[in-house]
Amino acid sequence: FQAFSMVTSTIAAIVRDMPGSKRQLNARVDNEDMRPLELWGYEASPFVKPVREKLCSLALPHVMVSCSRGSANRDRLIERTGNKFQVPFLVDPNTGIELFESPEICEYLEKVY
Repeated sequence: FQAFSMVTSTIAAIVRDMPGSKRQLNARVDNEDMRPLELWGYEASPFVKPVREKLCSLALPHVMVSCSRGSANRDRLIERTGNKFQVPFLVDPNTGIELFESPEICEYLEKVY
């Protein structure tokens, strides 16, 4: 199963032109100097993936806080967001913004960085 998963995800990335592998031309030059953003989510979430790709393409330092089922981080996220579990959840220490929803997060990142 692992080999199949690796092959299919590699093919999908190639077909999509390796999103997140190249720095966007309009990315701010000082992005690498920003404080790391926190992205709460888990690897298998299809909603987290576009946000991770956007963070990479903007060359923004970030920390992935894994909150898969059964994780203590999942409980921390629920506590932090008022008894709500939803991923992705982005925390930007540079601006003080906290956001849910992939499209809104990607739009925010594009506008600010």
